Amino acid sequence: MTPVRSPGQLSSRLGLAGLMENAPLGILFTRNREFYEVNHECAQMLGYAPEELLGQPAVMIYPDENVYLALGLEAAPVLAAGKVFHAEVELRRKDGSRFWCRMQARAIDPMQPGRGTLWFLEDVDELHEAEEKLQRALADQQLIFDNVAIGIAFMRGRVILRCNPWLAAMTGHDVADLIGNPARMLFWSEADYQQFVTASAAAFAEGEPAVSELPLRRRNGTIFWASLTSRRVPGAGDDVISTIKDISAQHAAEQALLGIQAQLEARVAERTVELEAAVTQLQQEVFERLQAERRAWEMAHHDGLTGLPNRALLHDRLGQALEQAQRDKKRAAVMFIDLDRFKSINDTLGHAVGDELLQSVAQRLKNVVRAVDTVSRFGGDEFVIVLHEIASPDDAVLVAEKILAVLAPPVCLAGGVIRITPSIGIAVYPDDGMDAVMLMKNADTAMYHAKATGRNNFQFFSRQMNEQASRFFEMEHRLQQAIDSDQLLLHYQPLIDWQRRAVCGMEALVRWNDPEHGLISPAEFIPVAEESGLIIPLGEWVLRTALAQNRQWQQQGWPLVPVSVNLSPRQFRQKDLVESVRRILAETGQPASLLELEITESSLMHDVTETTARLDELAAMGVRVAIDDFGTGYSSLAYLKRFPVHKLKVDQGFVRDLTTDPDDVAIVTTVIGLAGSMELDLLAEGVESEEQLDVLLGLGCHKFQGFYFSRPLPASAVEAIFAPPRLQGIIRP
Repeated sequence: MTPVRSPGQLSSRLGLAGLMENAPLGILFTRNREFYEVNHECAQMLGYAPEELLGQPAVMIYPDENVYLALGLEAAPVLAAGKVFHAEVELRRKDGSRFWCRMQARAIDPMQPGRGTLWFLEDVDELHEAEEKLQRALADQQLIFDNVAIGIAFMRGRVILRCNPWLAAMTGHDVADLIGNPARMLFWSEADYQQFVTASAAAFAEGEPAVSELPLRRRNGTIFWASLTSRRVPGAGDDVISTIKDISAQHAAEQALLGIQAQLEARVAERTVELEAAVTQLQQEVFERLQAERRAWEMAHHDGLTGLPNRALLHDRLGQALEQAQRDKKRAAVMFIDLDRFKSINDTLGHAVGDELLQSVAQRLKNVVRAVDTVSRFGGDEFVIVLHEIASPDDAVLVAEKILAVLAPPVCLAGGVIRITPSIGIAVYPDDGMDAVMLMKNADTAMYHAKATGRNNFQFFSRQMNEQASRFFEMEHRLQQAIDSDQLLLHYQPLIDWQRRAVCGMEALVRWNDPEHGLISPAEFIPVAEESGLIIPLGEWVLRTALAQNRQWQQQGWPLVPVSVNLSPRQFRQKDLVESVRRILAETGQPASLLELEITESSLMHDVTETTARLDELAAMGVRVAIDDFGTGYSSLAYLKRFPVHKLKVDQGFVRDLTTDPDDVAIVTTVIGLAGSMELDLLAEGVESEEQLDVLLGLGCHKFQGFYFSRPLPASAVEAIFAPPRLQGIIRP
């Protein structure tokens, strides 16, 4: 009976299937000399569909049985020794054509050959073809060298080792006369030769070719002018290749032209003095005109009081924002801001004070938005902000919160200390309107709704968005209080080394015990923390608390084991992550070797260059790095091998049906083989039964984590953490 897979299991399977299908080389899994598993890259390389190869004898892809048997005899002792077998052989495609292939293989279990072998194939046919092309190219180069109409000399230590017939004809020597003699024999004088040597040394020091024009000597003693271009042969010490061209006719023409040029320059100098005066006057007139046009444009498009864009420029910027949002399939937002009770300030303190207040508000608003956003004065005490390319309405919430915060402090003006509050209406493209007019109208409507609900707040035009924003804001506020008031706690789940029958580490897992709502699932509050930025202080709290707890256990006499801490994508992209980790290690007195950071595949692939640099810094400190839930993402093997990663954690989705689903067995087998070939530590997550444990042990996995050994426990259950019930009585120190 075929097992029924849940959506989560299918997603995990697709994840590792994506890993195999995106591998930049062919992957074969053979058992009993038959194809058991093959990826698309491999099948395409051989000219078959994947299903055409499954179950077929492996000999079918070789030119003949003798080649196949010879390869088997060569590979058998290597695979039996548990080593990686390497070879280059000629294979046969489905259409009968042949190609050269580079192969690597490793037995799943050297002690049990029947369990199969994992093969990695790379088409190197082009390399063989390239070698043949290289030989033909060398022959062509020799033909060119002998027949090119320019002199060529190859020198080592300033001695001519090789030259072409054209150089010999140009200088009146035979080729044999030149070879083995110093290059000095070609120069007219010692001074000319030393000039050539000095110029060449200077150019070579800068990594550039040396170009000289000097008189050379023919065998009969006559002089001719030549252009010499010399290049140092890369990586060959003092080897130099020079090309020599006879430019005697060109040199004579240049000398004649120099005389004419001297006369012309004298005439040009006289005319230049006259023109410079005229140009200076013209430049001054052009500059003054441009300045006037600039001032006129600024006055036409900016508010005279605050210097902000006015209505005309606002509509232009809003139109551009909507066009870009439509093109990139992004959101944009319009925020309509009205100052509460501004009219009474104008009436009681005067327009001069009101103008100062508007200028202060304008500056504060400019300080809370990005450079790409637009802050404009719409008129009177009304301001409009255009937010370009926002990911979700939550981004508008964050900006609105910043506006409320930045306008909260009182403003000190000539009229005294004044407090001002805003009412903010928000409309989001495309949800609340597809054009500028509709968005402005709906944002204005939402602003009046904000005034009606008590002022000094913000409201979305959409009721649904308003409710979502309220829930987000409430959760963010409560989470901030939880961080500040010690409502968070850590549970610890041990990592098991079955060969040693010992705990080899533990993973720290955060929990939130809310006074009103009880325990809140991390799946509910971690996304809010990630979106709002609270994940940074939350993550630092988890790291500091876990390391401090580990130190306390060590002082109590418990074994030294590393503690694992998960890093969210936003934490990993944090610019001061490495410094933060270094600081917390110093504060808690823990060595870096006792810290393991778990990072998801998607976090690693965000920015490969930056990721590699950050992981290198962590590895240099001694911190271990593990890829969590391995196989559920789409890592590129080409990049994975560049990362200084120490451990792969097999996702529990592959472990759950391991006893009933042969596909999961094949996937886990591949991951184990991958970890072994890359010399990475391996641990299986989500082990919940003895049957799963037995299968994993049979596949060669020896480190585990899951409910079969222990659920996550509070720090107070230290004995159960370091001595899980499944290991009691057999645990080793």
